[in-house]
Amino acid sequence: MSSRRTIRVALVGAGAAGQAHAFGFRNVSMAAGLDSVAIDLATVVDPNVELARRTADRYGYREATADLQSVLDDPTIDAISVALPNSVHAVVLPAILASGKHVLAEKPIGRNATEAAELVALAEQSAAVTGVGFSFRRLPGLAAVRDAVAGGAIGSVRSFTAWYNADYGASADAPFSWRYAKETAGAGALIDIGTHAIDSVQHVVGPIRRVVSATLHTAITERPIPGSDQTGVVDTDDVALLTVETENGAIGQIHVSRIAVGLPNSLGVQVHGEKGHARFDSIAAGEFHIHLDDGPAALSGPRRVFTGPQHPYFSDVAAMPGGGVGTGYAEAFVAEIQHFVRCILAGEPMDTSFPSALRVMRVVDAASLAAADGTAVDIDTIVERTAPAVSHA
Repeated sequence: MSSRRTIRVALVGAGAAGQAHAFGFRNVSMAAGLDSVAIDLATVVDPNVELARRTADRYGYREATADLQSVLDDPTIDAISVALPNSVHAVVLPAILASGKHVLAEKPIGRNATEAAELVALAEQSAAVTGVGFSFRRLPGLAAVRDAVAGGAIGSVRSFTAWYNADYGASADAPFSWRYAKETAGAGALIDIGTHAIDSVQHVVGPIRRVVSATLHTAITERPIPGSDQTGVVDTDDVALLTVETENGAIGQIHVSRIAVGLPNSLGVQVHGEKGHARFDSIAAGEFHIHLDDGPAALSGPRRVFTGPQHPYFSDVAAMPGGGVGTGYAEAFVAEIQHFVRCILAGEPMDTSFPSALRVMRVVDAASLAAADGTAVDIDTIVERTAPAVSHA
């Protein structure tokens, strides 16, 4: 009988994203081959100790603290999962990466490509496994579309559309928060949810090499500051529209909105090739659509495919792994954490590495420059062209 491996985990950041990470760690053993791994849920770290305690109690962590240094100094902690606001990454992640512990950081890494590049350099100095959370990659339907495209099922990709529509900012009464200020967020919908759409394009279609054009628009310019009768000025985008070109010559559009009334959370891609097309939308996460131009004209058209055990990740995360039961947002985090744990066990890099996250951030910065200047921006020039990182003070 093989010995049982224990991985002791700390969670840094007890908010919504951190709780999604906690859910993933709690369910690692659902996957075949990982049932011999004991995930020791050790500590939740957050400046708001009351929130840290509630999150620890909800997900089974033993301790809650505001003292990050005590976790970094603890030799029994093997891995740290990080889910913090954008502006905190460049302040907190250097020490976490330098600790030598395995690190999974929620996207994005920093507020711009400059901060991201600094963090990549630190991650590459670590001998531990380091990666960034792009959980939508782990949805079986999106993964199936990616495999179909990579396998040539629809032929060479000619064009595509990607989107992330959400309505968390649709009401003008939604309170002002760090997401609505460039100083703390870097950008608005473009960085908050658009990074998922950008990563999905690069995962399914191929690396983006150029932002041909971009429009960033703020529809709600002021929001109420909680606990006061004042309003805060919104200087980040509510809507982002990008036209981009990939390295394999495909042209496409990426549409992002945080004010899409009635669409609470929809990440999707539609890819058109020379022999067919494929489509996925996370709001119907248990299915995808594909058309292959190989049948009689009278029966031509896309078919609806229900995800099941034959698709990536499905059997590792579905509570009852049979076709048609579906998987969704929560299960994507489980699959993401399972990948992180597998990489720790094997000593292999994650496919969502810090450099892959930097590539996403370069697209974000290129879009910001293209919107400001009205010119196309090549991604590989963005680090040299971007403004210096915002002060960490």
